[in-house]
Amino acid sequence: MAASKSIPTETRTVLAIIWLWSGMVSLGLYPVADSLVLLERVGLTGMPALAALYAGATLDIALGLLTLRFPGRRLWMIQGVVVAFYTVILTLSMPELWLHPFGPVLKNLAVFNLLWLLYRNERRER
Repeated sequence: MAASKSIPTETRTVLAIIWLWSGMVSLGLYPVADSLVLLERVGLTGMPALAALYAGATLDIALGLLTLRFPGRRLWMIQGVVVAFYTVILTLSMPELWLHPFGPVLKNLAVFNLLWLLYRNERRER
């Protein structure tokens, strides 16, 4: 496991919390029916929508756990790809979210910045 040169452990913990909370919310803390309505706007309905919802939730939880246990440059790159994928999907299917006053998509820019700082300051993995 690589150790960060100057990024405090708390920073990785906050990132892990973002992933873990996103996954738990998607598993049912946020009403599943409302999540399915959002996924319908992406073009998914029925079983494919449920599969995407639960696969995304599982991926988010896994990324949170990996952040706590195995932080490193590869993980930051993977997370960047996942955040980029989510951002592109939301931008194409619900571009109005960029104008939402709570900034649900805009906040991804902060996550990208955090991932970049972690990547840049992480010692190279063996």
